[in-house]
Amino acid sequence: MLPTIEFAIVQGDIFSFAADILALKYAQAFYGADSRLAYSLQGKGISIEDLQPDIGAFRYVETFGYTRAGHALFVGVQRLTQFGYPEIRSFASKVLEGVNQYAPSAEHVCMTIHGVGYGLDEAEACRAELEGCLDAIQGAQNKPFLPHLRTITIVDRDASRVARLRSAIDEYLSSGIGPAKVSKSATVGTYLIDTGSQIQQLPGARGGAGSHNEPHIFVAMPFNTDMNDVFYYGIEAPVHASGFLCERMDHIHFTGEIMDWMKRKIETAALIIAEVSGANPNVYLEVGYAWGKGRPTLLLARNGVNLEFDAKGHRCIFYTGIKDLEDKIIREIAELKAQNLI
Repeated sequence: MLPTIEFAIVQGDIFSFAADILALKYAQAFYGADSRLAYSLQGKGISIEDLQPDIGAFRYVETFGYTRAGHALFVGVQRLTQFGYPEIRSFASKVLEGVNQYAPSAEHVCMTIHGVGYGLDEAEACRAELEGCLDAIQGAQNKPFLPHLRTITIVDRDASRVARLRSAIDEYLSSGIGPAKVSKSATVGTYLIDTGSQIQQLPGARGGAGSHNEPHIFVAMPFNTDMNDVFYYGIEAPVHASGFLCERMDHIHFTGEIMDWMKRKIETAALIIAEVSGANPNVYLEVGYAWGKGRPTLLLARNGVNLEFDAKGHRCIFYTGIKDLEDKIIREIAELKAQNLI
């Protein structure tokens, strides 16, 4: 390995991003970028079945110009409903193992951030990907392993998300919790992995083996871009500041096993926060399930909103803006903690 490897988080389209290898997961079904590439490659004589590896297996193929990465590595992983933070960490580690197996001369590997499309905590997911890369590098010390690898890049279209992920990694590294052998580069959003000495093992790290037991708060609200500021700055920021992961579910896929995933997340949540301003029926379904399971629930609504259904008889926190919402959630969580309710 080279003395240092860059881990970068950049804004862009994964298909137009230049790299040697694009790493994709196959979660026992096709979803986003993996689906787009898999169906494009059919025109080049590669069948869909050829790109469906079993869990832990690989498919390494040429991309024929459909991406700026010359090759793609499909990694078989668990179904999305079972693909949590430990699995994300394992995926990232398997990516580097697969690249070492199929393309040991590769210099640049790119991948997307995983988990955010179905409601996992984006900061935790990013930390898990970084830690997975460290696991692979750690496990390969004193063995031939990717001698030319220079850069591992996380690519996301959303500039706001990229900024949040960079901040999350900055905080992680400065907190004393993160790995000592990773440091910030002079280039914004780029971090240096020191491979020249023993990398700190991270058995208890947030993205590690026990992270699926980390306390989380489940947020019931529409997956709507108009509500992004409310979620990321009004809700997620104070939830993180209070020491919890922040998760929600994608209402677009509100069927089948996703419903089972939602039930598990609510049943294991320390608290359910529900933004009910829009009277979204799926939000009320989640609230009803939380009440039925006796989970502590905090209702939120913008000032002036008339509540619907049975929510009228329950206490609701009304807010005037993002900062007002952030402050009120901080206070509410602190009070619930003080009363040993969460």
